[in-house]
Amino acid sequence: MPQPKVKFECEFVAESREPIRGSSGPFIVATKTFDEVSSKQFDIILVPAGPPSLHAESIPKAVAKFIRDQVPEAKYVLSVCGGSWTLATLGLLDGKRATSNKSMFNQIKATTNPTIQWVAKARWVVDGKLWTSSGVTAGQDMAYEFLKTVAGVDFAAGAKNAVELRATGADDDEFAEVFGLA
Repeated sequence: MPQPKVKFECEFVAESREPIRGSSGPFIVATKTFDEVSSKQFDIILVPAGPPSLHAESIPKAVAKFIRDQVPEAKYVLSVCGGSWTLATLGLLDGKRATSNKSMFNQIKATTNPTIQWVAKARWVVDGKLWTSSGVTAGQDMAYEFLKTVAGVDFAAGAKNAVELRATGADDDEFAEVFGLA
């Protein structure tokens, strides 16, 4: 596989190093805590989906602080599925174009700032440094496009082929119709 044009160093950051159980899959253990990275600026921030959040108060304070502190200076901010809801709830998508999970799309749109231009028919949306994907598998498509942008087409194609991903385009979104959004 070709080498990427950039070097990636990944960190899983959380309040503690206790195992974190997602809604499915294995436990994840943070490699760093928020305290350990409080003086570090990351180039790329990925905000995953979490429990649905209707109000900023429901996002853990340490998570909200980390995201709010990192987003302004990050080179890229990506979200998968309901991660865009977290960004929107924290006021970080105001005046931007974005998408999110189709099964919660209307609820997300109704509970966030009306200046956000929610795009219903999109696997992912790019607005400057902000990349938002709809469902989890749309996040794979977005990640492929993101890798093409930052690591080069050859590396991205090698990664896509290694995991046998059949990537779709940003507008190739059948789920907007499935959920009555298109």
